[in-house]
Amino acid sequence: MISTLNNFTAKRLPKMNLFSVNVFLQIVLMLIIIVTSSRADANRHQTNKNDISNLFQSEIEDRQGLDKFLKNSKSQSEQGVTGKGALQALEVNESELESKTSELNSINANSLESRGQEERAKEENAYYDSLEIDYTDPKILNHKKDIDKIADANEKLTSRLIEGLRDLDIDCKTVKGDKELEPEYALEIKKEYFKDVTYNRQSCEELRNRYNCNDTVTLKCSKTGLRYGEWQHKTIKLPGHALHHEKGNWGYAVKWKNKRWGWHITPYHPKGWGEYQIDSPWRNDPAAIIADAHLYLAIKLGVQLEQIREDVGFPPGGRGVDDGSSINPVGCRWRVAWNEYEFTYYYRDTYPVCEVWSEDWNEVCRLQ
Repeated sequence: MISTLNNFTAKRLPKMNLFSVNVFLQIVLMLIIIVTSSRADANRHQTNKNDISNLFQSEIEDRQGLDKFLKNSKSQSEQGVTGKGALQALEVNESELESKTSELNSINANSLESRGQEERAKEENAYYDSLEIDYTDPKILNHKKDIDKIADANEKLTSRLIEGLRDLDIDCKTVKGDKELEPEYALEIKKEYFKDVTYNRQSCEELRNRYNCNDTVTLKCSKTGLRYGEWQHKTIKLPGHALHHEKGNWGYAVKWKNKRWGWHITPYHPKGWGEYQIDSPWRNDPAAIIADAHLYLAIKLGVQLEQIREDVGFPPGGRGVDDGSSINPVGCRWRVAWNEYEFTYYYRDTYPVCEVWSEDWNEVCRLQ
């Protein structure tokens, strides 16, 4: 085609110079390329164009029934998800779910982080257990076997690679370089030579010296302890006014007559309600009153709690010591108390003992 164009241009354009001919040929080549590309694109689009077929609509029997079935299935699925049937399928209690929903909705937005940390702390052991790898699990065991195989194959491949490099006179090894040493300084000391000492050997055939030796041992107690003596029965009189103000929970008031209530001390308070004034929180717990009296006596006497037995005896009938003018007001409305109340208790003395001894031996000898 190019030769034809050259002949054509030679016949038709005899007067054009060489430069004009070259420009004309370039324009013609560009037009030919554009036309060829356009035809190729047209053919490609025509080839890729697919005709719409009605095969699905024509070959499916009862197309309307199929569409209705699919529509009903979709509707039932939506109802199953939104209805309560889904909860039954998931085996979830509806009341527990509503309770949990109410609980979560009642949490303040500012308290979400703290509540989350509390739930995290409840399952802390399970959380940390999940971080540990259980090598007895079959799945983990299979992964470990695969990793071991990969490691062995990698080691073999590396060894073959190193041997191949060595065959090529390439040996990968570490070469030690120059080692820098710190200078050492030494001082030379003048040496003095001494002659060997010569001893004159003498032997004693008869012992003439006599010694007088004294051995002494010193015992020291390293650890002391306490021991207790026998129990001793004792009585003590405590002031009524002080007990009323300090240990008011021990007693209760009884109406003797109009505007006169007597204060009785006993761990056993009356049951029910009557002409009594019972303010003690231990009215139904006599053991608590006795235990408090046990502690009070130990503090009052300035001794250890173990030196007083627990069975403290209270005044008979809760009444105080009668000595004529022994009943007086205690500063509470219409309430009077005895000046003294007598208690009984058991007491034991203590004495120290040594539980661990240490010995120190010493020997002194004198020449006679």
